[in-house]
Amino acid sequence: MTQQYKLPKRWFNKGLVYVGLFGLVFQLCAVTFSWWHGMTLYEGWWLMLLAPCLCIASGMLPSLQLQQEPE
Repeated sequence: MTQQYKLPKRWFNKGLVYVGLFGLVFQLCAVTFSWWHGMTLYEGWWLMLLAPCLCIASGMLPSLQLQQEPE
């Protein structure tokens, strides 16, 4: 009953997943850097994580994919 998510085969869906993962890593590195140097973050900094998460979801979830994956 568990569904395993694997990397999509279509180039556009795979690109969306890679862009989303890069965005998540970049945002988390920026937050860590600012905390390390004592800079204050604005209250809605976590909203910046929505765009990379949407990219990953658009590449991985069949209902959101722009190029449908073959079964």
